[in-house]
Amino acid sequence: MTPADPVRLAAVDVLLRVFEEGAFLSDALDQMLRKSTISERGRRFLTQLVYGTVRHKALCDLALSRILDQPMDKLPRPILAVMRMGVFQALFCDNVTFPAMVHTSVSVARKRGHAGTARLVNAVLRRAPRSLEDIKLPPREKGLARHLGFRYSLPRWMVEQWIEEFGEETAEKLCAACNEQAPTTLRVNTTKCTPEQLTRYLTHAEFLVEKRTAVPEELTVIKGSPLKSKHFQQGQYMLQDPASMLAAHLMQPLPGQWVLDVCSAPGGKTTHLAQLADSQLNIVAADANAERLALVRENMERLGLRGIHPIAADGRMAPFARKFDAILLDAPCTGYGTLRRHPDLKWRAQPEDAARMGAVQRELLRAAVDLCENGGRIVYSVCTFTRDETVDVRAFAESSLPVVLEDGPKWLNPWKISPGTYRTLPHAGNMDGFFLMRLRKAS
Repeated sequence: MTPADPVRLAAVDVLLRVFEEGAFLSDALDQMLRKSTISERGRRFLTQLVYGTVRHKALCDLALSRILDQPMDKLPRPILAVMRMGVFQALFCDNVTFPAMVHTSVSVARKRGHAGTARLVNAVLRRAPRSLEDIKLPPREKGLARHLGFRYSLPRWMVEQWIEEFGEETAEKLCAACNEQAPTTLRVNTTKCTPEQLTRYLTHAEFLVEKRTAVPEELTVIKGSPLKSKHFQQGQYMLQDPASMLAAHLMQPLPGQWVLDVCSAPGGKTTHLAQLADSQLNIVAADANAERLALVRENMERLGLRGIHPIAADGRMAPFARKFDAILLDAPCTGYGTLRRHPDLKWRAQPEDAARMGAVQRELLRAAVDLCENGGRIVYSVCTFTRDETVDVRAFAESSLPVVLEDGPKWLNPWKISPGTYRTLPHAGNMDGFFLMRLRKAS
């Protein structure tokens, strides 16, 4: 009897934490990797298995429903996880042969169940589809949202919202893009090196990076593990999506200004502001989560940036005696623009989340405007694209707050959708989905 593969056993345990306990995928995987003795190659495969299975869950479930003689909710949870993972490997893992997928899945099912569940897994996965063409998807003509929901593993209500917001053609592109794996992108710390210099440094270290966007500090990693490089430890770059980098550029901070970053952790945009002004700002980095502020300090120190003052504070009840020249409000949101990086998010999301978050964002924006000096600048950003959290918040600002929209630098115009308002979408430019607006408080 072949012993169960420890990588696949670990993957089942991570999937159970995500699907049955509601754990965040990144947290569950990190915790597993920290206590594991799995090899580096095994760690990469473990990451591929859990992220891929979560990303394609609805498609895997549809395939299983065509094979199983019983409802999936009657299966023991570990066995369902094994089956989902097996179908994912059959469909998407070129590095795993079909016989190896079946054999290893049976061994894991025996370890996490018994001989009977192993026989069931064997019988089911031998009939697993080997390509997308083998899966009978619901016909497009009988309901586009249902078809796309299974094809790209998204909740149907979410697809329906996107179709209503963007139209069928754009919504389909958005669905496809949100189910892809996001690239790894770096923000070059230009206080220490130029993008060209960092490219040379990383090339000597057997990395492969290239420039893919108009964002000045962006480099995309094609090959290499950036968190393990000495250049990361030396603070020459930070991992950050280029869409996230737009916020600091939209702010255009000036040396000597007092700047409030309302929801600063983990510090990507905070440190970018400091970087753009060569540490000549006074940045109050506030966040309601005191524990996450440690990440702001850690990134500030590693990057060698100064002038950042972390403080635990809720942006809606900020205890500041002074007003600020500029305020960045990177508001908490539904996060749908980051589904490529956080595929588990779509399985926790609820239809009412956007309206609930929109109400919080309006409170935070009103408080931010109150804390801003007359004539000062406010940048609002969210990593999502729902109407409640984007254009509806803009309408609230225009109708209810003493602000006017103003345009940012002209090089941001490819993402401009209206005066002072910018949006990125994952299918257009291969970056996260963000909505940003720049406001000037009336004098």
